[in-house]
Amino acid sequence: MRTLVILPGWGGTKDTWQTFVDLAKFDFDVQVINLPCFGDEPCPSEVWGVEKYAEFVKSKVHKVTILGHSFGGQIAAYFVAHNPEMVDKLILSGPAVFRPKMSSIKHLVYLLAKIGKIFFKLPHIGKYENQIKNIFYNLIHAKDYHESAGIKRDIFKKVIKEDLTTIIPMIKAPTLIIWGSKDQYLPVSDAYKMHKLIPNSKLEIIKDGTHGLHLTQPENLLKIIKQFLNDNAS
Repeated sequence: MRTLVILPGWGGTKDTWQTFVDLAKFDFDVQVINLPCFGDEPCPSEVWGVEKYAEFVKSKVHKVTILGHSFGGQIAAYFVAHNPEMVDKLILSGPAVFRPKMSSIKHLVYLLAKIGKIFFKLPHIGKYENQIKNIFYNLIHAKDYHESAGIKRDIFKKVIKEDLTTIIPMIKAPTLIIWGSKDQYLPVSDAYKMHKLIPNSKLEIIKDGTHGLHLTQPENLLKIIKQFLNDNAS
């Protein structure tokens, strides 16, 4: 039975992938790796970047098919590019591999985060702090930053600056790129850009799909993965 190793996105764990695993376990030996800082895996003692996370994965896999989602896709892409002998196939679901320079709105977010400390001390405002913050950060898709702290936040700030544009063309393994047409976190244009950069790749755009396809369309996600692996059987 083929081994399918899953690298969850930022905040993802074995638990968040359980629905998909329950479906896929009849076809694959499914292994979900909790990345450091998530699930039962503690944060490292220093600020890690993508390379360190890839080294962590290297100690746990050998000649497998890797499925990486979002941040996990960023790690998977880096890992496969640098360790081609350890992977036979690569599947990327909404991978966060292209990291544009910090936009003016993100600069504004960090500025407002500092101003907010004063704002929420105002009478009758403080009791609504959590609700207001959640609405604001969700609107600009910075919830991951807001919900992290300490070294975890430092890691987040580091990995979102690590762009893999020059690394992606190094991937030689047969690669399936899956993207939701309604992904609100990463633009669909990134999918086409990646497809052009990876020589041996297939692109699937899922109609009405969101960023977390394993949560919203697990059956469809599994169907597409199985078809890809059958078409590219060793």
